Amino acid sequence: MPVGTVDHFGEFRLVIPVVRPESMGCVREIVRAQLRMWRKSEFSDLAELGVTELLTNVLRHAGGGGELLVSETADGIRVGVTDFHGRLPVAGKPTREAIGGRGLYLLAHLVNEVGTQVLPQGKEVWFDLRSDCGRTRVSERGRGSRRTPD
Repeated sequence: MPVGTVDHFGEFRLVIPVVRPESMGCVREIVRAQLRMWRKSEFSDLAELGVTELLTNVLRHAGGGGELLVSETADGIRVGVTDFHGRLPVAGKPTREAIGGRGLYLLAHLVNEVGTQVLPQGKEVWFDLRSDCGRTRVSERGRGSRRTPD
């Protein structure tokens, strides 16, 4: 069962010991409620879509659990998911023949920015939603590179 905490700096942290398909709806409801408390409900649809994509990637590629962090920013929110698997996801355009690999690519075209950060024990994959949700960039913090998806 997920365990969540809210601090006084506009951050919500949800520890998910084991990511399971049946818990996705509950996590989306929690994110929606948190955004409503911050009066940032306009980000709910994309935030829920992005959370589902990031947690599905943990389920499919990393296994085990993870942590969801939703942070309030001056003009939007940042949503990040950490897991204990060090392999970074690829947000590039998949080939026509590829069965999967489109989720993060599509998400990158819907949000302002998507990025990854290597951690001492795993990684964080995050996305930003801002009021001007338009231009999308993919960045890899810690690697020093930025690129715009094709």
